[in-house]
Amino acid sequence: MKSVSRGIIALILVSAILLFSDLQNRSVKKDLYQATGNSVPRGAKFRLCLAHYVDSPNSEACEKGIRKALEDKNLREGVDFTLKVYNAQGDISTLNSIAGIIGNEKRDLIFATSTTTIQLLAKKLPDSKIVFTNVGDPVAAGLGKSFDDHLPNLCGISTMSDFDGLMRLVQFLHPGIKRVGTVFTPVEINSVSFKNRLEEAAKKRGIELIAVPANSATEVLEAANSLVAQRINVFCQISDNLTCSCSSAILKVSLDRKIPYYGFVTNQLQQGAVAVCARDYFQAGYEAGQMGIEVLSGKNPAQIPYRYVEKTDYLIDLETARLFKIHIPDQVFKAFPQLKISKQ
Repeated sequence: MKSVSRGIIALILVSAILLFSDLQNRSVKKDLYQATGNSVPRGAKFRLCLAHYVDSPNSEACEKGIRKALEDKNLREGVDFTLKVYNAQGDISTLNSIAGIIGNEKRDLIFATSTTTIQLLAKKLPDSKIVFTNVGDPVAAGLGKSFDDHLPNLCGISTMSDFDGLMRLVQFLHPGIKRVGTVFTPVEINSVSFKNRLEEAAKKRGIELIAVPANSATEVLEAANSLVAQRINVFCQISDNLTCSCSSAILKVSLDRKIPYYGFVTNQLQQGAVAVCARDYFQAGYEAGQMGIEVLSGKNPAQIPYRYVEKTDYLIDLETARLFKIHIPDQVFKAFPQLKISKQ
């Protein structure tokens, strides 16, 4: 009889724990659903979507970060939300079509990666709530007058590169350096802005930036070879949609012509970069996901300032540095305490 009583008590305790856990989970969802004017009917879901302009390591990392932010808030895909992912594969007419489809679907929230994507969606969907990430300069892109005074239906995360930080590192490793080169994409506002900011950072250190335009994958390779012909000392490659997706072409020229490559994207270390000063794009996606949860909870995007991603990685590959006969003195780690050795 006692064993039966103990079994009943244990069953009650387990049931109570499970009920409390479920109530906590429901509470999070209830707050979100009620804040957006919905009840909590069985099977109710947020209808979300994510629009990419092109496949790239940056956009993939951002997507993973967004998904992780939702997961960490106990929101389960297929149960608490649906997330439709669109990719224009670098085609602007396809992106236009995607905007039309999204507008007809009346999504609760739209996530967007890249400047090209958010510019088009902001124009086509002025009444939709949108959170962007992987956007370098939202003000230059026409998305507001400042990070605080911006379009009322938008909020998001800027991944503006640390140009001065990378130029400082390059000058430290190459004393007396005169010329650095980059390929940029004239049709991408982000790319032009990045090129101009890199030029400013170089000029402050008495270094000349040689920038060559490219508008296609074929032109990227031609532009890289053109930079070599103009006797650059190193590549300092900005990150935009085109050059990021074609970075292997520039890195091949770097390795073939023995001209060191420095960049702003982490995975380029695996392809032959000496060092990178890279925004963490997973973190950029994660922070955008957190913003999205704020919006779903009822906060007006107009009241959420744009902000820079919180994390930047300074990484150096010692094996590649040795390949280019670049001496890495111990003082470099004292001068750059955030610099870490890449473990590939």
